Amino acid sequence: MPHDESSLLELLVQEKKGKQKNERFLQDFKTLADVLVQELVKFDLKTKFPGMADSIHGEESTKFTNTLGDTVRVEIQDTPEETQNLLRQVLDENDTAARILSKAIHIQTAVKDAGLFADQLDHDLIVDDLGVWIDPIDSTGQYIQGDIGQEEAGLVTEGLQCVSVLIGVYSKSTGLPIIGVINQPFACLNDDGVWTGSAVWGVSIADLNLNSLALESSSTSVPPQPDSDISAKQTILISSIESQNIQDILAKNYNLRHISGAGNKLLGLSLGKAAGYVLTQNTIFKWDCCGPHAILRSLGGGIVAFTDFERFSVSEEIDVCLLPQIMYNRPDVEGAVGAQKWCNHGGIVAYTSPTFLKELK
Repeated sequence: MPHDESSLLELLVQEKKGKQKNERFLQDFKTLADVLVQELVKFDLKTKFPGMADSIHGEESTKFTNTLGDTVRVEIQDTPEETQNLLRQVLDENDTAARILSKAIHIQTAVKDAGLFADQLDHDLIVDDLGVWIDPIDSTGQYIQGDIGQEEAGLVTEGLQCVSVLIGVYSKSTGLPIIGVINQPFACLNDDGVWTGSAVWGVSIADLNLNSLALESSSTSVPPQPDSDISAKQTILISSIESQNIQDILAKNYNLRHISGAGNKLLGLSLGKAAGYVLTQNTIFKWDCCGPHAILRSLGGGIVAFTDFERFSVSEEIDVCLLPQIMYNRPDVEGAVGAQKWCNHGGIVAYTSPTFLKELK
């Protein structure tokens, strides 16, 4: 959704309530843009792979209630006209807004990297074994505020640049993430006030590891970033809600950076702007991690549960690099409901190199 359509934004914002609310925030918002991005990804995947229809999961409910109290199930239709008619119901008969959104949804785009690694992707994937997690707009609060963030040491701490779209494919049989995309729709603001986006992708299937970062490095003769910045090796990304005790412990050996958005932190880590991302709270979900996790695995890293790391790091006999990776095919806690069903209970430690885990231990 074009963010500069300010008249649309007022129509689209709704507050999440009840079981769908992230307990971390006093106000956690759902926007129609969230639902539309999620449903667009579902629509495209279901069109190309009909067998995956029941295996595509997202953060958002598809039910949307307009200001008149009418509830509509938002789904992408086969034609722009049909989608426009559906959105008109959601948007209180605002035909202009419905038309703008429908046009944006049905526009065809080309993927510049498509086919570049076709000769290496010789693994047969069974569609029935694939599941998808989608976070349509990570850092929704920053999106709604609409501020322009300032870069500090290669990282933007808050603002539209922190917003990301996260898509991850995992294996149902192993629970491991195998394909991931982090799309940053507000990556750069040009002199004309127009935003351009960027995307990072990664594939990690068996012994095959590919990603767009390696592609960009080889095409520009620039060495991969994760090992290029000494200060980055000494930086850990954390959340502003992290306990003071944990911050004090980490600060003894690392520079701590508080930045908004789980996807933004994991993107910064993937780009080599930090050594790791540590979260001890139960506030990050499967849809936040799946796509970025696949990218980290393609770089030789991964994501483990903080509670597992904490438990095993006190033992000299156990190599923390052998800790199990976070899984995406089942809830961490049986009986959990709502968003908590797919919470990564026990927090996370994300990294691009096992060396970081050894040093952190």
